[in-house]
Amino acid sequence: MYSPVCTIPAPPPRPPVARSRSTSVRTLALIALACGVEASVHQGVAQIAANVEAGISGVRYDGFLGSAAASISPTIWWEHPRGRGLVSARGTYLRFESGRHSLDGSAHGSWFAPLARHWRSEFGLSAGSSQYANIASFSHREAEARVHLMADDHGAWLGATVGRSFFRGTPRRVVVLATGLWLLRNNRTMFVSLDRSFVGDTAYTDVRSSGRWQRGGIVLEGVVGARIWSRGGGRGVFGEGSGTVTINPEAAFVLSAGRYPTDVASGSIAGRYVTAALRVGTIRVRKPAPPILSTEAPAPIGSDGTKTRLAIQTRPDDVLLTIYAPQALTVEISGDFTDWQPVPLSRDPADHESWVGTFRISSGMHRINVRRDGGPWLVPGGTRRTPDDYDGEVGIFIVP
Repeated sequence: MYSPVCTIPAPPPRPPVARSRSTSVRTLALIALACGVEASVHQGVAQIAANVEAGISGVRYDGFLGSAAASISPTIWWEHPRGRGLVSARGTYLRFESGRHSLDGSAHGSWFAPLARHWRSEFGLSAGSSQYANIASFSHREAEARVHLMADDHGAWLGATVGRSFFRGTPRRVVVLATGLWLLRNNRTMFVSLDRSFVGDTAYTDVRSSGRWQRGGIVLEGVVGARIWSRGGGRGVFGEGSGTVTINPEAAFVLSAGRYPTDVASGSIAGRYVTAALRVGTIRVRKPAPPILSTEAPAPIGSDGTKTRLAIQTRPDDVLLTIYAPQALTVEISGDFTDWQPVPLSRDPADHESWVGTFRISSGMHRINVRRDGGPWLVPGGTRRTPDDYDGEVGIFIVP
């Protein structure tokens, strides 16, 4: 059980689900870099996207009575056209059954740059502010640097964060040292991290293990951790989980619950929560781009000596996949978005050497193989070749 021993004044409550969004987007960018496809898959598709979550929560902060609350949380983020940077911002208005309310806003930006074959650097800036019923207010600003060691389906990082945290204008120094590992297996992503935080006279260490699983329109995310070696920051175990079910391309239902520790830097006090929310709309504003997105990876050679190549076209309600397969009589694809079931494609009437199919594919990284004329499954050109879990190979591509 988590034991809150906190030397700071009672901070404004902030909804815990707000903290994980920028992490998910940033994680996807890191994995894309690790797979070596960012320079071409994202070509010409820099975009701004936004959505709004509205929900109802049951919240109990340590040292306070439990309360019901209604919340609304807009989110906006920007992605670099080559996947080398991202900026995200989120705000939350939370109104409790007592009639009091809290406001919270935060923003984060990261930039990634190659150092060597398997090494990447990252520099990030973040800031945030929160206020509870015109009584208590917190703010923070931080700079972060990380070095990443990356392979096709796993990686590690080491980083440091420095900054300032303010309570009613009084500053405190913030220093965080962190390291972590990540592992990708088909539609599952797993992380383990260890960080040591110093905020003024408060110090604590968090160990976390987190995971993400996706199939079709369902996404499950969770984190389990422990706070140890603490001086004034509380100690004990904590965990959070969420499930997202896509209703249509513009709406999703989100259910989340858990217990989280005190975050001294941002002014979040430990507590428990259950939240049900509706996420409405993903509004995308793209730069002008060629209609077909493809990578520049070398095209693999099939058993008959001809090439196959994948191209991607994102549309408002679906994704058009095109396989260039000259002289083929039949073409099938199989991927995580088909539950690895073979799906035949149709010949493109405008180009008899191309085969097309439309699919509902979520944004992010996906895996695919192609079979022509009933032959062996191949990794198509325009994807990043990587080993699968069965001593074979699959191709990785990204849907913006």
